[in-house]
Amino acid sequence: MIKRLKAYYSKTSFKALLFSALALLSLSCSKNTETIGNGLLSESDLIGVYYTDTLQIVCHSETVPEMNTRGLGTVLFGSMIDPVMGRTDANIFTQLHLSSTNQNFGAEVVVDSIVLQLGLTGYYGDTTTLQTVHVYELDERMSIDSNYHQFDDLAVKNIDLANGYQFRPHPKTNRTILQSVIGGTTYTDTITQPIIRIPLDNSFGQHLATLDPTAYETPDAFKEMCYGLKISCESVTADGAICYLTPTTNNLTQLQIYYRESPTSIKPMRYYFYITSEDAYFDQYLHDYSLGSPEFIQQVVDSNAVLGQDQLYLQSMGGVRAVLTFPNLTQWKNTLEPKTHIVINEAKLIFPASATLDDESDLTPPTTLALLNITDADHTSVLQDYYEGTSYYGGNYSSTDHSVTFRIGEHLQRVLMGTQETQGLYVSISGAAINAQRWIVAGPNAENGLRCRIKYSIVSE
Repeated sequence: MIKRLKAYYSKTSFKALLFSALALLSLSCSKNTETIGNGLLSESDLIGVYYTDTLQIVCHSETVPEMNTRGLGTVLFGSMIDPVMGRTDANIFTQLHLSSTNQNFGAEVVVDSIVLQLGLTGYYGDTTTLQTVHVYELDERMSIDSNYHQFDDLAVKNIDLANGYQFRPHPKTNRTILQSVIGGTTYTDTITQPIIRIPLDNSFGQHLATLDPTAYETPDAFKEMCYGLKISCESVTADGAICYLTPTTNNLTQLQIYYRESPTSIKPMRYYFYITSEDAYFDQYLHDYSLGSPEFIQQVVDSNAVLGQDQLYLQSMGGVRAVLTFPNLTQWKNTLEPKTHIVINEAKLIFPASATLDDESDLTPPTTLALLNITDADHTSVLQDYYEGTSYYGGNYSSTDHSVTFRIGEHLQRVLMGTQETQGLYVSISGAAINAQRWIVAGPNAENGLRCRIKYSIVSE
């Protein structure tokens, strides 16, 4: 192998070839020969492996356009202020589902209490911040056949059924015995996850219990008489958190009516409304970027793309993504002599955390990033490297290096060969519709910033 390298360096034409490639990309050769990718080449063509981490990357952050948020396994609600990216409010719009049909509350029904119970599965931010919840009855129909997106809104009636109820999430309870005393009767429930119980105005419970009996014949009939609820939190002025819940976990997230069939009845009763996969529900995300840092506003709001070379921003909840291009990549092959080719043995795209990120803060880094190829203005595709599996492809956050790394060698090779259409790459936080994470990345101009480390060979036909 070393002899072949010496023979290679002794040929003037190949020196010129290497020099031109270096001039374009400021490449630096590794002193040690390597054998990565040997299986791709015959022994007669194997020359050596070189290394560069100076491939030009042009990037910036931008807001995410339309994102579907209907019927997701996790929904979010709450309000949070990010000192860099401003405030985000997450609201839920949902239909309600009958727990049983042909319900008969009684001709003289008395509602003692109505409670909206939300089962929490996680959170992001400062859960010690006091939040004020608002619940409204919808004044506009929802449809299971419609798509709903992060900025969509629906009309609501003007009465806050929660009466400005306040809570602190503290979602760390694993198991508890919940005892509720309603109308002199104690109800006992075993709760296996953290919950929030929001007492609603009794008038709403009375309204539901006295609907025309045909409303309870089928779930669809009920949705024609009660369109559903909007669940939101008042915008916080500092800190705050976004709570996660799984709406279709029916033993946790439900609307509960505690009632008696008449004023003289001593028999307490309870009826539930659920959320199921047969119901329409979606998340609404409202971002106020005017409260963000000046650098964030200039890049993301004012579209000053040049600032992306210093720092990039990523935000879930239909917020912010990054766009990357490699403008000099295809020019690289144009520097080669006839009948020679570049073989990319390995390419690592490394996203390092900005120095302003604190792993120990409430705004922790994302678990995983997502990388998509931009095929044209309206379409994306996964990179070919993705199919090699997560252990090879990467994308997970390293708390040791405070970075995320992807292997994209196959993608870059296809671009060089002209077999992959591309207008760049989108980078976002994985599961951006169902979590509240955010992250700040050191751009290419920053010390030890965003870079692509490439190991490659130059071979002849």
